[in-house]
Amino acid sequence: MGFWLHKTFISKRDFANVTSGTEVFNLPKSGILSNLLLELMAYSGSTNADIFMADAISKVEVIGNGSTVIQSLTGAQIQASAAWDDKAMPMDKEISPSAGCYGYFDIRFGRFPGDQKYALDCSKWDSLELKITYDLTAGGALGTTGMTTDTGTIICIGLYSPDGAGLTPVGYLKKAQKKTYVTATDGTEDLALPTDFPYRRLLLGKTHDKYSFLQAWRYITIDINNGARKPIDNMTSNELMRLQNAIAGNPIWRHWKRYYFAAAAVTMSSPIGWMTNAFVGAWMGGAAPVINGMDPPFYSLTASTLVHAHIAEEGFLPWHTLAIDLERQSGKDGVEAMMDCWGYDQAADIHLKHTQWLADENLSVVLEQYASHPV
Repeated sequence: MGFWLHKTFISKRDFANVTSGTEVFNLPKSGILSNLLLELMAYSGSTNADIFMADAISKVEVIGNGSTVIQSLTGAQIQASAAWDDKAMPMDKEISPSAGCYGYFDIRFGRFPGDQKYALDCSKWDSLELKITYDLTAGGALGTTGMTTDTGTIICIGLYSPDGAGLTPVGYLKKAQKKTYVTATDGTEDLALPTDFPYRRLLLGKTHDKYSFLQAWRYITIDINNGARKPIDNMTSNELMRLQNAIAGNPIWRHWKRYYFAAAAVTMSSPIGWMTNAFVGAWMGGAAPVINGMDPPFYSLTASTLVHAHIAEEGFLPWHTLAIDLERQSGKDGVEAMMDCWGYDQAADIHLKHTQWLADENLSVVLEQYASHPV
């Protein structure tokens, strides 16, 4: 059996006086890498801001040999993937205004941190780069409704075996965004999916500030070989959400945040889709949260005086993202997971088809695959 060392790869890289940009770091040229856990910290602005640290991460990429995409995800997509792994949201700490906010983004090359079957063998690549693209204005105006520009720092830690002693991973998890859409009223989409590596799962996402999930993802079909097999056949996203949550053990995801705000009505968005409730502690001079509809993207609070609100939200879709999880459904991994679920073969023609209800919502499709290292 092999073993892992806890390693710090990046420590307190300062984003002082920089609003946005891309930071590039070299990763080891040897050894086995299980995961990279990024901690992004910045201070919130001087007025109440409904911000999420995940919004400030535009993209995180791990690139091999200068061009091969090993992983390429937004901050929210990284957190959604880990949430479906763990059945829990990351341990973000978001406080507003004028307080430190911390976001955690676990880039996993295996099924879980410390996985010895799937991990990144750095020796198989001539070069490995970590690229972090950020934009501190994503939550609002710098210094007021967003973040404070001179406070951003980042730490990157992970599990790493320098000499790979006893570790022989059969491959790694490749995760990448395959498509983004802006919905159209009664729109339809037909996305051809790659078959270079077998699938672990698909993540179907939307932004957290507009419509319900059903209004964005209405009917969903997985079509293999032009209708020869349809593992998912014109199922509503609500039905598919309930079935996939049952496969995952019916988890309920929770997210906490803390806000101080003066007498006003405040609209709060949530990273939890199909939100069932929002609980408020240490509540003075305000009304209880008002949640409208079965799958609200936001809720409202009102206050008659200065309010210190500690809010716990819960619901069924982490970062408004639905997982089609072949690994959990089959109880297997690698090629076997896809064969058991979809009758996979290397020459299959696989399409994701879906319809939309309302216009101007942003959607994304992320594909997770069991990839092999270069020979």
